[in-house]
Amino acid sequence: MKILIHLAAVILYINSVEGDFDPTLHANYKQLNEAECGTNPGDELRPFIVQIPRNKREARLGEFPWVVLISLHYPDVQESHKCMGTIIARRFILTASSCFAGYGNEEISLNSVFVVAGEWDLSTDPDCEEWGCAPKSTFYQIDKISFLHTNAPAQNGKNLALLRTRLPINFNGYVGPICVDYGETLRKEFNGRFGIRVSGWGVSNTDYQQNNKLMVFGDLDIVPSTWSALPDFLPDSFKSQETDESYFLIQTLNETSHKSDTGGPVMVNFRRKGSKHHRYYLYGVFSFETAFAIVAKAEALDVAAKVRYHLKWILDNMYLKDFKLPDKILKLISGSDY
Repeated sequence: MKILIHLAAVILYINSVEGDFDPTLHANYKQLNEAECGTNPGDELRPFIVQIPRNKREARLGEFPWVVLISLHYPDVQESHKCMGTIIARRFILTASSCFAGYGNEEISLNSVFVVAGEWDLSTDPDCEEWGCAPKSTFYQIDKISFLHTNAPAQNGKNLALLRTRLPINFNGYVGPICVDYGETLRKEFNGRFGIRVSGWGVSNTDYQQNNKLMVFGDLDIVPSTWSALPDFLPDSFKSQETDESYFLIQTLNETSHKSDTGGPVMVNFRRKGSKHHRYYLYGVFSFETAFAIVAKAEALDVAAKVRYHLKWILDNMYLKDFKLPDKILKLISGSDY
């Protein structure tokens, strides 16, 4: 079995070097894109869904079942810090590495981080609407944290972290995974299209008041990467050739944002060829707000890490058990002594 895993690693390396990366060939891809990914089965339990106007509004119970609340207890800080994350598989959650900046250079205790799945209304548990209630939200412990770069503040376009839960997440009508790009969607450009950003709970970035208990969301435009003003207001580390494809900007209209929004999903709704239904795909992970805004339109520009650009790294870190490749295999991959 170990030999097969090692052989697969070599094949994947060759595939990524000699051509476009195909995530479906990766040994860990089978954990992604389950049958119900990107859907909200909880909708089927409602007797009637009312059409809601565009722009900022409250999410329905179970509308975005992949969104989780991440609670972090920094050293020597009394109150917990909150971020958002997205379920991509039964044991894996994608979020922003800058959520962990409060730990500084100290070792991160896994016992100081936990995930809440199935959360909607912070003031109640279970969460209920007029037609009924969802199961109680569930707390999950973490047994591994992988950083794309470091846990430093978002300064270089590599603001991603992958969390592995100690136990599999229980999927139901109110908790489930989002879809991740492959094939048709991996090649499709969503620049200039509408997307959706989920905004979390807690302290508002506008008036700094604890004024939101419900999950909310808003529509956004994905800004084309060719927009000439992009380099003018981003940190210098975003201006290098290495990072200019690893992030994108989103343009939102009159949206309320919260301190816990970092790490939350930027989604697109897409129907694949031959499919009867639209599904949500994870296009980006919210990184940080900029100080730039289009005043005439009251629109803010924010930065998100582009998930498809880092998909190989994500899959490479989705092993359910930790293992190290033998030195012979590492030497073969690197082409030099290891």
